[in-house]
Amino acid sequence: MAINEENLIWIDLEMTGLDTINDVIIEIATVVTDKDLNALAEGPVLAIHQPDSILEGMDDWNQNQHGSSGLVKRVQESRISEQQAEQTTLDFLKQYVPAATSPMCGNTICQDRR
Repeated sequence: MAINEENLIWIDLEMTGLDTINDVIIEIATVVTDKDLNALAEGPVLAIHQPDSILEGMDDWNQNQHGSSGLVKRVQESRISEQQAEQTTLDFLKQYVPAATSPMCGNTICQDRR
C-alpha cells in the first residue's frame, strides 16, 4: 500500500478516566482509511502496562467496564510502555500517511487528542 496524504488516521484510546492531567492511556488502537472511509489497514491494538496503583485508582465505572472487558488483565500482563506503544503506532502509521498530513479521526478525538 502506497503512502497517501489523503488517507485518514482513526485512533481510539482507552484511559483510566477522562481527566487528561491525571488519568493515563491503557490501550491504543488505530485504523487507516482512504478518503472514502474504506479501511486500508488495522494497526496493532496495544494494551499499555500500568502499575496496579494506577488501575486501583480508577473510578467504579472504569473499573467495571475495563475489568469486565478483560482490559485490566491485559494491561497488568502487558510489558508495553507508553513510549513503546507510541513508537509502534507511529511506525505503523508511517506506512500509510506522511507525517503531519492527516487529521486525527475518531469518536472521542477531542478527548484523545489531549
